[in-house]
Amino acid sequence: MVGDTLYEIRDHIDALRSDGGPFYIVCARTGERPVPVADARFDNRNTAAEAARIASEYRTALRRYDPSLPYRDLIVCEDEWVGAEGSEADDLIAFCHDVAGVFFARN
Repeated sequence: MVGDTLYEIRDHIDALRSDGGPFYIVCARTGERPVPVADARFDNRNTAAEAARIASEYRTALRRYDPSLPYRDLIVCEDEWVGAEGSEADDLIAFCHDVAGVFFARN
């Protein structure tokens, strides 16, 4: 375990966070972004995976106080377009608009 208390575990997760990183954590079954990583972003997949492991420990520790806390299968996801300005993001949007235009113009 990372820490002895919920505060220590949460502090460790907070130390891994980044502002606007492309990786985040969700439950594989529900898509929910659970506490303590609900709004967290991470710079790389390895850091996010470590945070997911620590978040699971946090939720296990929290379950001692609240046995009804749901289990979550935490996985790392990537938001490919976070921070992508210009180039690829704009190209993909333009491509999607072109395809939609062709599809709907066929009427």
